[in-house]
Parts: sequence; structure tokens; C-alpha cells
Amino acid sequence: MNAKRFTHHLLTIAVATLGATAVHAKADPIAETVEVNKHALPYGLSDEQVVQLSEHVLWRRLLMFSDAPKNPKKDSSLITDDEFFLSKSGRSSPKDELVAMLSAMARGDDEAMCRFPARTRWLGDELDALGVNVSVSDVKCADFHAWVNDINAMALSLVFSEEHGNNIGSAFAHAFMRIDGRADDEAGVHATAMNYTVASDSSDGALAAAIKPIIGKYQGVMEILPYQVKAHDYLVKDERDLWEYRLNLSDLEVDQIMRHIWEVRDLKRPYYLTHDNCATEIARLVDVVRADEALFGKLGMVTTPAKVAQLLSEEGLVERVRYQASNSTKRQAIINNGDDFDLGNIQTNNNNPTKASPSHRIGAAVSYDEFRDDEMAYHISLRTAYQDVLDNPAGVRKFHQLTLPSIDVSYQDDKIKLHELTIFEMTSLNPANTAKAYPDGNTDKKALASQIYLGLRRTTDASSANSSTHLVLDAHTQKGKAWTIGRGAVGTGDMADTVCYLLGGGGAQLGHINQGYRVGVRATAGCIHHATDNLRVMGELSVPYWYHKDSAARSGHVQPEISLGAQYDFDRHHALRLKAAAQKNHSQTDHSARLEFFRYF
Repeated sequence: MNAKRFTHHLLTIAVATLGATAVHAKADPIAETVEVNKHALPYGLSDEQVVQLSEHVLWRRLLMFSDAPKNPKKDSSLITDDEFFLSKSGRSSPKDELVAMLSAMARGDDEAMCRFPARTRWLGDELDALGVNVSVSDVKCADFHAWVNDINAMALSLVFSEEHGNNIGSAFAHAFMRIDGRADDEAGVHATAMNYTVASDSSDGALAAAIKPIIGKYQGVMEILPYQVKAHDYLVKDERDLWEYRLNLSDLEVDQIMRHIWEVRDLKRPYYLTHDNCATEIARLVDVVRADEALFGKLGMVTTPAKVAQLLSEEGLVERVRYQASNSTKRQAIINNGDDFDLGNIQTNNNNPTKASPSHRIGAAVSYDEFRDDEMAYHISLRTAYQDVLDNPAGVRKFHQLTLPSIDVSYQDDKIKLHELTIFEMTSLNPANTAKAYPDGNTDKKALASQIYLGLRRTTDASSANSSTHLVLDAHTQKGKAWTIGRGAVGTGDMADTVCYLLGGGGAQLGHINQGYRVGVRATAGCIHHATDNLRVMGELSVPYWYHKDSAARSGHVQPEISLGAQYDFDRHHALRLKAAAQKNHSQTDHSARLEFFRYF
């Protein structure tokens, strides 16, 4: 082979090698996958665009994901119902669900688009902003259009129903949404109510019915019904005042919220009394149309309807407030002002929840106890919710007392001890000489005053001369009567500022006391007075008789206690409370006092 031919062969081999390399480069599997994925994504979107859309806060909220996952590996929707997702992995992947929804839109899947009109509209708007031509329509969604046209939503309001004095499940108040179909319909003749509530089981006992909604063992149900029917339930049947807060939403936002309500109206999801309830649902619906709002995330783990009303007001989302007096408030207005009083001129009660102190409370206290050799103790307390009779009464049902888990820890003698752990406490006074004494609109039967307590507390065992203090499990209940003294504010249907009560009942304590237990009966008498807008005082005498079977001479004993209390509010968030007590313990009387500063948050 001569040199010229050899050179020619080398050039041929080199060209062939380069060509093969180029072919192999084109056939690179990674590049090939990228190219396939690019064409596989709907509307020619890039993977980066799909990721950005799937991470958008409004898309995540439409799917009921948190705004930002704390742990990306455990990112999941609050909803476990498969019917809420098009993708099999939609519950754990907003991206997969977005691709599934985009694919349904691209192929004109009317069933999917009619099932999720809010998602369809949001994606259509976002694609339009990206310059992507999207041709989708909901004209074939006959059921959706019939539903939304029947309601004809023009404006939305949060409706707050005050606390129920005799129903544990409603003792934290309630909230639902008013959907107005006409602009000039103040009475709500053409309005609709959206009520997210708990589907309880009538076969459950009182204890199960109280515990299950706290731990999410009941399903939530969304009711859509005429507004006047729902308002009647509260104003007439339950005799609870209503406050309406019109939300300043645009027409487009109202329409999108209605689309989302359509998507979730039949959804199966757990109802939590404390943090996924009637009121948080309304905050969540607002978040669905306001990317710059994060109402749901600001509510915390224990959320009451009052807290949501306050938050909406503080965030500037309320454009109008309207008060509706219940039947009992109207009757009380006649008692306060005379038979010829014009109910059209009735003034609002002092129960506007936006004026209330926050329900969470932390305290720092110093206490003195004769029984402890006059030593001082220092305390830190925390209450999760809700209200006691010395708290600021503004924005809350008058003389209402309801306590969820609360803890009080003391420091004394270089030791930290649990002083009290309240699991649950509720007092309903139902003053007999007022119009507020009739539960559930039954004016033929007055409700008794009642009290129930369950918790751990330190108590003095006075069964012997060497009395000692122990932490015990304490459960007791009382019933009786209460009466107001004086007259309610002129022009209102509010109760008078002073109430006195007489209760009697029984209970038991278990712990490191004589024989490990004691059972007893007690009588309690007391008065509460609202001296000014900032000052409340109270006094109470409790006379329990305790018994435990013992071979010693003293199996039973009386242990009377008299206590006084006062609280002064500096503002809605800060207060100072003083309490003092004297208790007869065997052969001596011990005195104690406690001064505590509260911060409400």
C-alpha cells in the first residue's frame, strides 16, 4: 500500500470514528430522557416550569398541603381520600398531581375539569401568564353550573355564633360562612350558609362525644343550606348572638372560593376541634385565593372561632360588621329596659369576639402559704384555652368559664413541682332571673347552674393533725342555682354585672393521701362582680365533707375554705391577678395568697 492510499484509509477511518462518536452522543440515554420528558409534559412545558407551578403556594393550598414542607421526604396532603386526587401519588407529590391535571386539561377531560374547576381555573390563568395558549372551558359542567348559579355568590362573610353555655361541643363558640346572593339582602333571605362541622355519632356517650372531636375521630362534614335556616338554629334554638364579618374579597376571588368549595364539599376528612375546625376552614378558603396571606399558618395548634375573627380583622380582611341579637338577648332587653322598649334600637352586647383577649395565657406568680412555714413559692402557668370568670369578659359570653388543658409548675425549696394540671373545667351559671337561663330555646325549662372539673392538683390532707400536701387526681361536679343582682346596661340585652350562685355536688380524689383516696360531697356559694371594664372581683365559700374508710377515729372530716380573687386588666394582653384563701385543716386554719401577672397571646 503506497503512502497516499494509506493516508486516505486513515482519513476514512477517522471520519467514520468521528461520525460514530456523534451518533453515540445523540443516542446518549440521559439526553434522550430529557428530550422525551420535554415532549411528554403537557403544553410543551419544561420540567423547570412544572416544578415552579407545583411549588406555588396556591397550588399546594388547593391540594391541602402545607405552604412549605418541614421535611420534603414526608410532604403530604392533609387529605387521605383518593377521590381528591387524579394521580395515584398525588397525596405525596404536588408535582405528579399537577402533571395529571394538566394532562386532563390538554386532552379535554371534561370529567376531571368539572370535578376540579378551581384547579382548572388556576392552572389556566398561570399558563396564560406564561404565554401558553390554553383552550379549556367548563361549559359542559352542567352540575357545577346549576349549583353555582343557584347560590349566585356575590359576597362572603364569616358568621360568629357566641359560646354555648350548656353544650361542651359548642362552648368554644362556632363559625360558619354566609354567602350572599344579592347585594341588598341584609336579612339573608336569598343567602346561603356553608357550615363545616363535625359528624358526631349519636350512639356515643357524653365522654366519647367530648373526646373524639379533639383527637380527630369524627369526620368533618360540609353543609350547604339556606342561611336563614342556619341563623334560626343559633338565634332561636340555641339562643346565641351572631356577629357577621363581611370579607373584602373581589368578585374573582369569591368565584374561585366557590369553585374550591365545590371540590371539597363531599370530601372525607377528620375534624379536629382544636385546629382543623369550623373556623379554620374559613381561614383556609381565604388562603386559597390570597397567595400573600397565610392565615391558616398563623392560627397555631389551638384555634377558636374568636381567634379567626380577630385574625381576619387584624389582617384588614373585614369591610363590615353586623350584629344580630338572639331571642334570649331580646327578652333580656325587655327585662332591662321595660315592656315598651323598641327592639329595633337594641345595642350590641359586649361579646364581639374581635374585642376579646386571646385565649392562650401564660403567667408568672409568687405565692405565700402558711402551711409551708410561710415560705414563698414561684410559679409558671400556661393555659391553652379558653376563659375563666376573672378574665377580661369583653368579646365572650358573660360569666363564661371553660378551661382546656392548663399547667401550673411551682419552684420551692430548690424543687420544681407540678402544682396543678387542669384537664377540663367548665362552669355554666345560667342565672335563673335572666332570659339567659333557658337552653336550646326551651322557655319552659330553666337550666341549672353547673360545674365540672377534672385534673391533678395539690391538696391538703386534713385527716390527721400532721396534715400534708399531696398531688391528687381530682374529679368533681356540682349543680345548683345562680341569680344576677342589679340590671343590665341600658339599651342592651346584656345581663347585670353581678352574679351569685349556690352549688352542691360530689367528687373523689386519688393519690398519696390517707387510704389513697377520699370521696366527698360539697356545698359552694359565691359571687362575681364586674366592677369596671378593667376590674373583676369574686368571693367563694366551699364546704366539702371528705370520707375515707379508716380504722382510726377520724374517717370523715369537713375542710371549709373561703377564697377571694381580683383581676385588673392593663390592656387586652396583660393583666394582674390577686387571690387569697383561708382553709381549715384539722386543728388549724392556714392562709395563702398568690399574685400573678398574665400575658394573653
